[in-house]
Amino acid sequence: MWWLAVLLLANESDDAIEHIKIKGQATERVAEVMPVQVISRNEIARLQGGAITPLLRQIAGADVMTTGLFGGQTSIMMQGGASSHVLVLIDGQPITSPTLGTASLQNLHPDDIERIEITRGARASTYGGNSMAGVIHIYTRQAQENTASIRIRHGAYNFREAAFTASHRTERFNQQVNLVRRWYEGYDLTTDTEFGNEGLDGAHATNLTWNAKWQVNDNNQFSARLFDINSRAEYDQDCLDPDSFERVYCLPAVRVKQQGLQTQLQQKLQSGVTQTFQFGHFEERSTTTDGAELPQTWLGYSDVLDTERQTFNWQRRVPLAGGNQAISYGVDWDREQASMQPESYGSKSRQTNSVFSDYFWRYPDWQLSAGGRLAHNSQYGSKLTHSVDLSLMPIELWKFGVSHSSGYRPPTFNDLYWPGSGNPDLRPESSNTLSAYARHYIRAGMLEASLFYSDFSNLIVWHSPTEGGLWQPANIGGATAQGLTLRWEHNWRQWRVRAHATVQDTEDKATGTRLLNRAHSFGTITVSQGFADGVMSLDFVAHGSRRVSMLDNGREAGTWTLNGRWEQAFSREWMFYLSLDNIFDNEYEFRPGYNEPRRQFRIGISYHFRAKEGMIQP
Repeated sequence: MWWLAVLLLANESDDAIEHIKIKGQATERVAEVMPVQVISRNEIARLQGGAITPLLRQIAGADVMTTGLFGGQTSIMMQGGASSHVLVLIDGQPITSPTLGTASLQNLHPDDIERIEITRGARASTYGGNSMAGVIHIYTRQAQENTASIRIRHGAYNFREAAFTASHRTERFNQQVNLVRRWYEGYDLTTDTEFGNEGLDGAHATNLTWNAKWQVNDNNQFSARLFDINSRAEYDQDCLDPDSFERVYCLPAVRVKQQGLQTQLQQKLQSGVTQTFQFGHFEERSTTTDGAELPQTWLGYSDVLDTERQTFNWQRRVPLAGGNQAISYGVDWDREQASMQPESYGSKSRQTNSVFSDYFWRYPDWQLSAGGRLAHNSQYGSKLTHSVDLSLMPIELWKFGVSHSSGYRPPTFNDLYWPGSGNPDLRPESSNTLSAYARHYIRAGMLEASLFYSDFSNLIVWHSPTEGGLWQPANIGGATAQGLTLRWEHNWRQWRVRAHATVQDTEDKATGTRLLNRAHSFGTITVSQGFADGVMSLDFVAHGSRRVSMLDNGREAGTWTLNGRWEQAFSREWMFYLSLDNIFDNEYEFRPGYNEPRRQFRIGISYHFRAKEGMIQP
């Protein structure tokens, strides 16, 4: 925490901080009362990352864990919850897997992202299931000009990247296409030679995204998005013969294909009334493969897991009482389906129908909002959630707020139906969050402190009821989490500073021990400078120790890394890119036995067709 205190002594300036209007309808009410963090396209460009991880580490209150380079598992935990307690949306469409309970964040690419909005705490009344500890809402890029670019990068572990971006815009229609291909090899994920095959692992991914928006007339806007992600990541594990359980030679890998379609119609009606219709389709196929020249049969080999989700949302917002009050209401329909081969639990599906309503009341020095959602699921019945938010501005340049909200997470299909060990009687996990915050606006930025207390109940835990027996999931868990999150944003001439730090205490109700994989403290400082035709940035990332073993209370030591990036335009068309991650070559682990990358050097160039002057704004 000392480093944040030192930074707070920096001088203020007369420059105004960048203010961003929250455009997402689902977050509109929350943003006006409770703090919603926004990572803008400008900040994304300054980070110049080739992966999603540097962006996720900018999220205040979020503890990000990885296993290796891109392609390895990426987990994000907020306010003491697990990674499965954070809902991830892309343009309002959930991408959290109903089979695994988490989102494949590692396959996303910054080129596709316009901004990220983050809401901390339980928010099921606004977003529905899986939002027990927080919501990450990713908005994809829209065409801003007529331009195109190509980019190539090369770096450590034989990392290579080729990207193409094109956008076209007219008075009423715009569209954007992004195509990125990444791959690397020569990196060993594991440290224990008895655990893996001691070989060098690699991964590759191809991301294709198409976004379009059509302003039909002054009152109707239609938008559509298509995306396709194909990835393959090698990993290390013991491969066992299914009959003799003896170890066999293997080079295991998992191949993931994700496809999504989303359409949306926004309408402006009379008297300021607005309504939105949104339809989405998402499917994911995960296949376990073997890269050995003569692959053998082993447990898990050729397993195929298919997941599909269809969603429909209708929402209407009606202003009341001269505009200082508003009510919104709507319906959600969500259908999920999963199947597994060859160890089949059959083709399972479930449907959720929801009705929700939010009320918002605003005056110059206070705002109040209240919301509720009633959801009925064909699998586990009905669930009622709520949220109540109050914010006050009794003093100029100061804002205070309190909130109480609830959330839940449905059991996954794997929890319910895994062959031989699933438990179809599981109930949804639940959470309640009580939070308070204080924000002070300074000349060129803001300071914010948030307190939170979360109570998790009915948690699903895989355990063995008898010693040596079969592991099965059951609703036996309960936990609490409390902590403090500090956030600071400051602009001074060409400099920007973004910093956050969290101290938290998590506890298992049954044992009184700290929850697994939760760091007691963590934070990030990012300093960037924009100058003529270029930008430079440094980010310092730190994590405290974390408990990593259920058996012996073992812990992993704290970690810290320093990363740097530089991008420079040498002409109107050509740009140069340079990055150095883990500058001091620190050796560390997030999970026992898994290597995290050492020092990584990357270099790249890009060519921009019809690019405008001043592409990178200070």
